[in-house]
Amino acid sequence: MPELGYALAILAGVILLVVVLPRVLLRRAQDRLASRLLADASRSFDLLTRAELCVGPHRRLPGVVGLGAGAIVFESIFGDTHTLATHRLQKIVTGDRLASGRRLLRLEVLRLSSSDGSDLEFVLTPASAAAWRSHLGLWAVNERKSSTDVVRPGRR
Repeated sequence: MPELGYALAILAGVILLVVVLPRVLLRRAQDRLASRLLADASRSFDLLTRAELCVGPHRRLPGVVGLGAGAIVFESIFGDTHTLATHRLQKIVTGDRLASGRRLLRLEVLRLSSSDGSDLEFVLTPASAAAWRSHLGLWAVNERKSSTDVVRPGRR
């Protein structure tokens, strides 16, 4: 009987390694990427968080997403880059359901729609999603304020 206990313990250990180890390694890679981006003097970000870009119904690309200098930029740990200029931002949606209808547990979605009809969909932790809601809300208020502050001579 002790052999069965050892076999179950080894099986549990292997399953734990297969499930936990890839996530830990991906997080470390995302942190290294974020450190490299923050160290780059030519770029500045108001907000930079870990995220996964949805590229299919069951496929996500790990990386970091940042807001700064008039654009939202996603950089993958594999080298892919997606940029969305903030002036092309049409709609901002957050929630717990992907566009494909899949519901997420303990994660949230940030969906950004651009004026050309394309969407960028990111999977974030709840804390990161709250930070994005706050920053994009402040950005939207500043955009509205700047458009109302324009003075046009000759108009009433």
